[in-house]
Amino acid sequence: MKMWSQPSLVERARAAIGRGDLLSAYDLARQDGGSGTSAELSYIAVLAMARMGEAEQAMRLYQQSGLSTAGDVDSQALGARLLKDQALQNGAAYSGLKLAAEAYAEAYRRSLDPFPAINAATLNLLAGDEDRARQFAQAALGAPSVDAPADYYGAATRAEALAILGREAEAMAAIELALKLPGADVGARSTTLRQFELLARHRSGGHQLRPIISRLTPPAVATFSGHIFRADPATEATLAAAIDDQLAALNIGFGYGALAAGADIVIAERLLARGATLNLVFPFREDDFIASSVLPAGDEWLKRYYAVREKAAGISFATLANYVHDPAQFGYGATVAMGMARLRAQHLCTRAVQLAIWDGKAKGGPAGTGHDVQEWRSTGGTTFVIPADGLDRSIAYSGSDIAPPDRCLKAFMFADFPGFTRITEDRLPHFWSRVMATAGDVLARYSATLDFANSWGDAVFAVFDTAEAAADAGLALQAALLGIAPEELGRDRPTQMRVSLHFGPVYFGQDPITNRETFYGTEISRAARVEALTPPGSVYASEPLAAVLANTSSDRFSATYVGKIDLPKGFGQYPLYALRRRPATTLLHAAEAVAE
Repeated sequence: MKMWSQPSLVERARAAIGRGDLLSAYDLARQDGGSGTSAELSYIAVLAMARMGEAEQAMRLYQQSGLSTAGDVDSQALGARLLKDQALQNGAAYSGLKLAAEAYAEAYRRSLDPFPAINAATLNLLAGDEDRARQFAQAALGAPSVDAPADYYGAATRAEALAILGREAEAMAAIELALKLPGADVGARSTTLRQFELLARHRSGGHQLRPIISRLTPPAVATFSGHIFRADPATEATLAAAIDDQLAALNIGFGYGALAAGADIVIAERLLARGATLNLVFPFREDDFIASSVLPAGDEWLKRYYAVREKAAGISFATLANYVHDPAQFGYGATVAMGMARLRAQHLCTRAVQLAIWDGKAKGGPAGTGHDVQEWRSTGGTTFVIPADGLDRSIAYSGSDIAPPDRCLKAFMFADFPGFTRITEDRLPHFWSRVMATAGDVLARYSATLDFANSWGDAVFAVFDTAEAAADAGLALQAALLGIAPEELGRDRPTQMRVSLHFGPVYFGQDPITNRETFYGTEISRAARVEALTPPGSVYASEPLAAVLANTSSDRFSATYVGKIDLPKGFGQYPLYALRRRPATTLLHAAEAVAE
């Protein structure tokens, strides 16, 4: 085994991979891996991207990092894995499957390692070559690390080989052994689960593998919500017992939500008590959140708040703006938390559910537990309710004397044309009639959901009613611009813009200069900063917009995590995603399908 540099960073990145936190693993690995000075960090970055389901992006990173020319078996097998992912995402065509199978076979011939052997076996089976599949499965079984496994991957490889050979009962026994051995973390189980799902889909008698699939499915992800209430040890003891029962029944291993006094904090405490991974998602600035959602229920909650916060695996903010006494800010934060839970479930190949401590009353409005339950259910989610019986909810909130101006939730698109200032004067009319006219034509297609549009020079700003419309329009714009030949503008590169998308709360009102209705606010300024960091031809989305799409349109759009980026002009770090359309043939691991 080769020696790797920067062990502390490698260990942290590998731990993140192990617990299924692919976003953190990628961020940690890219701290150094992107420069090519650490081969293992580059490997982890590519692996994290591949496990997120983004084969094309992972392949580009694999080639850029130099791993494609490395001679070790791990790097070779990773390249073969990316070919496999591409083949599956492009409809599992015979040629693609055989290309990936041969890449694994070559890695096996050079190393005699059982890992590429078992993958060659599975891919040959998917391609319909059962004889080759059985040959490689037998080869994998003959390896000492598989014949008498001492770790998870050895036993899991044994199980997969036995399944290919039609020995399902022995495969199940091997899986039971694997789950007791070192290395049986969530990330490893998710990888094995995907392999068995492929086998179940593509071989006769695949239903016989369902018990193995059920056994491998990682713990579920929960987004949580509930009422704020005053602390009371007796009532909380009963409530905590009910929460523990529900978490155990649902096998919850990951939680996403805020940390308001009452239900949020109690659920978070119980998640941590069972060893689950807690991710906090605040709707706005933390000091404002504490003042509005923790202290009004009593000072005793503050100590518990900080104790839970200290143990959280991740902390995110739907917006870094302050609280402006707009209740929709809470609903917005909850929506983002729901989407982040769904993104995590997609990465883990498990299901996402909602846990709510709720009185069952749908009061309407833009926020509150009833709103959160309705929001989750309206996007196809399942809610598990714990009754809010006997809770003291007599909270005296301090309101504002000043009503907030008109506000709403909108999606924004910024676009500009890099190199615009280098276009010569005589070609500017052509730029206007071709590039900007194309942008106008694209926006006109979305007039039903387009609330505002403006341009200046080469820049375009548009406001949409939904995140889906903004995503559609941004991708359509890039596709339409490919129809303009670079030579028309005196360029030697494709004619494309930089497009950034964001979703968040904004003000709206009449522009005192133009007398037109317009939109303004911190979130628009933040979206504008993202556009400057977007590569030409790409569409970058903020985490809130990616989360909303995960709630409503995960079958239509793919959001590839590109990391936490430093925004210009002091706007801080921001997680960004590269947006693409999903191919119609993409094999999605939907949460509900896994939970069958």
